[in-house]
Parts: sequence; structure tokens; C-alpha cells
Amino acid sequence: MAYEMDGTGVPLVFLHQVATDHRLWRPQRTYFQPRYRVVLVNLLGHGPVPWPTQELSIGQAGKRVGQLVGELGLGPVFVVGVSLGAVVGLELARAAPALVQGLVLVSPWSHTHEHMHSLVDRLFRLAEAGDLATHMEVWLRYVCAGGNGKRQGPEVARVRALGLEQDARAVAYAWAACLGVDLRGALGAIRVPSLVMAGLQDFFTPPYVARAVAAELPQVEFEVWEETGHFPFLEDPVRFNRRLESFVLRCLAQKGIR
Repeated sequence: MAYEMDGTGVPLVFLHQVATDHRLWRPQRTYFQPRYRVVLVNLLGHGPVPWPTQELSIGQAGKRVGQLVGELGLGPVFVVGVSLGAVVGLELARAAPALVQGLVLVSPWSHTHEHMHSLVDRLFRLAEAGDLATHMEVWLRYVCAGGNGKRQGPEVARVRALGLEQDARAVAYAWAACLGVDLRGALGAIRVPSLVMAGLQDFFTPPYVARAVAAELPQVEFEVWEETGHFPFLEDPVRFNRRLESFVLRCLAQKGIR
């Protein structure tokens, strides 16, 4: 399993979205590395290391992240995930609660509702056909603030570039794995503190989708950021980094850790 790790201190494990990789979290790596142990993980065959076909599932991804955390002796960790990464984080917290002390879930979902299912199926077919250029243009239309995936802001250009560098087969299988997820009714068992964030201008996983996840979690803070889309940590990294750190510090303070 490919990952990169920097820094020392409280461990923060970052999990990316489909058609990206660990480099998605560059602004967070820069900010947190001086004071925390930052672990950036590549999921489901994204990045440089392919995964066996039989392991390309959300459940297997959760197990693999848990194994990595255990082998590195990091637990318990704070897991920060976006979309697919958020769902993998939920799976890890369900399967191995002792390894997780906090969840930060950005644009999460518990199942592919009707609108999302149709779009994911389209993205799957484009990736399966090897047409990552069209795949990224379609997807960015839904995830960027204002629904304008063609704008050339630096964060949009970087996400597009990451997508075009991925293995199309891995992207297709990751979307297929998303279609098989249904965590409705299962999240109440997750007892760690959770912070759920949604972007008001995210048309891929709109705020009501993230709100449904938050409604099932027993210890949760939920907030909607009005000016962002699917990636608030890229669109407003200063605000996101401060919010994430305040959540981590409060969780630690509640345990008497300074």
C-alpha cells in the first residue's frame, strides 16, 4: 500500500477522493507537517501501486488502512477523508474502533442516492472506456463551486491534472466500488467524535447527503460552507486547516491530552 509520512506528533491520516491521490492534500501536508505526523494514503490502486482486482472494494480499503495504521504503530489516529476517502474512514471506524480517535468527513455519503448513482455510473463508463479527459470534465462540472469545471483556477487545474495521471482501470473500479456501498443504518455504532463538512455549491454530494451521514453519527458536528464545492480544503485551505486543527485540539483536550 503506497503512502507518504512526514512529521512527528499526533497522527493525521488523509484519504483522497476517486480519480486523485495523496497529492490532493498538499496544502494540509504543508500546514500540519511541522506539528503533527501526517500520513497520506493512496487508495484502491490510485497512485503508483496497483491493487489486486479482488481487493478493489471500500471494505478492503478500510481494512488496508487499518493494517497500515497498525503496522506503523500509529493508532489511535485522526482520519480525514473526502467523499470516497470519507466512506473508507467510516468503514475503518466501524471495523477497528480502537484505531480511530476522531473523524473529519468532507463531502461524505452513505450510499449512492438516485442522482449520484446515475452520475457515478456515467463516470464509471467513461473511465472504463479509458476516456479520462471527458471523465474529468464531466466530474469537475459537478464538484467545483458554481458548477463551473472549466474555470482555470489553480485548484481545479491541479485536480484535473491528478485525474489525468491515474490509471483508468483503477478509477473505473473505484467508481464501481462506490456503487456497491450502503451504510444506511450502520453508522450509529461509530462512537468517536466526528466533524462533517459539506459545500453548498457541491452538486456531486450536496449538503443534504452529508447531513444524512451526520444524522446517524452519535457524536457529530455538522457544518455547511456556503462558498465551497466538493473540496473546501482546496478552495479555502486556510479556513479548513484552522478548523481541522481546532477539532483535533478539542478532542485531545477532552481526553486530557495537550
